[in-house]
Amino acid sequence: MFRNLSLIVLVLALYKEVNGEGKNNPDTFLDVPAMIVYDGYPQETHIVVTEDGYALTVHRIPHGRDKGNSTGCDKAAVVLVHGLFGSSAYWLFTGVDSALSYMLADRGYDVWMFNARGNLYSTKYTPERDPRTKEFWDFSWHESGVYDLPAVIDYILEMTGKEKIFYVGHSMGNAIFYVMMSQRPEYNDKVTAMISLAPIAYMNEERTGPLSVSIDLFDEFGTFLNVIGFTQIKPVPHVLSNIALTLCLKMPVISYFCQKLLAVFGENVKHLNPATIPVYFNHKFAGSSTRGLLHYVQLLQSGCFCQYDYGESDNINHYHSSGPPCYDISSTTAPVALFYGDGDNISNEIVVTQLYEELPNVVKLYKVPLKGFEHTDFITHKDIATLVNKPIIDIFDLYCTH
Repeated sequence: MFRNLSLIVLVLALYKEVNGEGKNNPDTFLDVPAMIVYDGYPQETHIVVTEDGYALTVHRIPHGRDKGNSTGCDKAAVVLVHGLFGSSAYWLFTGVDSALSYMLADRGYDVWMFNARGNLYSTKYTPERDPRTKEFWDFSWHESGVYDLPAVIDYILEMTGKEKIFYVGHSMGNAIFYVMMSQRPEYNDKVTAMISLAPIAYMNEERTGPLSVSIDLFDEFGTFLNVIGFTQIKPVPHVLSNIALTLCLKMPVISYFCQKLLAVFGENVKHLNPATIPVYFNHKFAGSSTRGLLHYVQLLQSGCFCQYDYGESDNINHYHSSGPPCYDISSTTAPVALFYGDGDNISNEIVVTQLYEELPNVVKLYKVPLKGFEHTDFITHKDIATLVNKPIIDIFDLYCTH
């Protein structure tokens, strides 16, 4: 009894401590629409239903803070697509004057922020899909490329009257795009230009250091989840993320291990603006399906960019072959710019070069000019405005018609 009581006291103390810090940045505890409004921008929430019955939430920033004084590419639609377990909050982490969504809006772009099926904004009930059932979670990011992205793009084009959209993806947000172009290549004609931030398609087969350890752990973890029938990974509650944040930032011994663990996934808290750290931790894990994680691990293990591997017998049922079919990268004919960092241990120069060689229409290969730039730095780095976002806008502006 006393042991449980002491644990409760510790949890409450840690929560109170970090919650006190979080009060310095109200975005920490707001949802995406409230964050946008608090930061002084207009926002709209749209629901898009896919052809297989999933209801997706798309958050829109239709213009900047000064609607009548925007410059650049006036009203061109841009869709921003998050990575694995992420949400539209990814594009707000660094705040006003720095986040890509706000910079694009102030430049005159019409910004639409995608939420993939299964995250906290896209788990709504529909007559065809009930998130309380196991069947709801029977998907990976493959389905986001085949169903989610096409539905959202078509919806945006219908709402805006435009013929094409601009696209920015981070990490798995790129894999989703390449899946769509491989499976539904007609969507090349609906994309003006695409930016791949830390692009994930091919993975490096020669894995070393902490990344190889994480792959083995995830593989065993995934096998265990399959055995027990665990189908979804839920968003991390704010209380738990706040406790983890306090432990990692305020306790030196634990902090060392936190930094090593985060480094596996291309994260470095030293690259973040301290004021945005609570926002990042509270919004980072928005949930998804277990299969999405396992599909990701399969890419790491095989070095191939292929569909989900169900195992030989089930593959025959799904694909009429013993192995999963691979996606055709060369089907992506829309203009693509590849952005990468030399500190990225997930999307490193080897795999980016392979992608560059197979894509038929790469308009720019951009290495971020900062040594040690890592995987999640593309959405969280304190200097992201100049290192990443300004080059993105420069590329998009070249395609604008006025």
